[in-house]
Amino acid sequence: MKKWEAARYFIDAKKCVDSVWYIAENGKLISNINLRKKVEELLRAFYINCCVVLDDMHNKKALCQANPVIDRIYYERDKDKAHKDTNYQPLKFSSLFDLRDIMKDQLLAVYNNGKSVLPDNITLNYVPHDKELFRLVHSITAEKEEEIKKAKYPLYNANVPASDDPQAIIKTVFHDTEDIRDIPEEQRDQYAVVFENGINIFEGVQERQDACIRLNVLFNQNMWCSISDKNVEFLIRLTELGLLDIFSMPIFPDFTSKEAIEEFNKIMRGEANCEI
Repeated sequence: MKKWEAARYFIDAKKCVDSVWYIAENGKLISNINLRKKVEELLRAFYINCCVVLDDMHNKKALCQANPVIDRIYYERDKDKAHKDTNYQPLKFSSLFDLRDIMKDQLLAVYNNGKSVLPDNITLNYVPHDKELFRLVHSITAEKEEEIKKAKYPLYNANVPASDDPQAIIKTVFHDTEDIRDIPEEQRDQYAVVFENGINIFEGVQERQDACIRLNVLFNQNMWCSISDKNVEFLIRLTELGLLDIFSMPIFPDFTSKEAIEEFNKIMRGEANCEI
């Protein structure tokens, strides 16, 4: 497996952490669904994807003996996520925030031990977002999402040439890195990768990183994008203060509130007490 193909599974595992973080923050708003089942599904995907990366190193036994965190990752996959062993001892955590931090530590261990099979420039950038649950929480239908995109991006769908336009360039969209197995090298220039902005900044980070991976796999490139933890923290505080809406669109602040003014000034000076 090439490095950017392995990166796909690594980042898929990372997005499971993002989703657990989102559920931890918004659990009360989605308490009408089976959250336990949802978290179990996320954990299953997380451990299977982690092991896809680690398996590519071909030294599972040595890794597990040398690193108890890696050993636990394989334990979760082999005893519970890929199989159901009766002697399985569940992972212990006190809250979903605690689970998020455990998963972050485990994925960091994958990153540190899997550098030989991962791209040199890949980064771990966590954001509190789940694409599907976000739309459920905020009752966003496909029609409403189109309205949001048009409001955010004035040129959305503007000047798109018709398919019969002689100047139009027609490409097949490359949706999934696993599809590369069925595309001959000499036909790859017939494909293209779509970069999405996402419904808010956090989703945009996820979408662009996924798109970078697909493009790199398709054209043997080395493109990547990231966001710092500090900027994630900054965006969270701006939203909490009411300066950004849930779609990361600016809101004119209420400067009649001394508290809001002071908090805004602290954020701009980098003095706000923002923890993630």
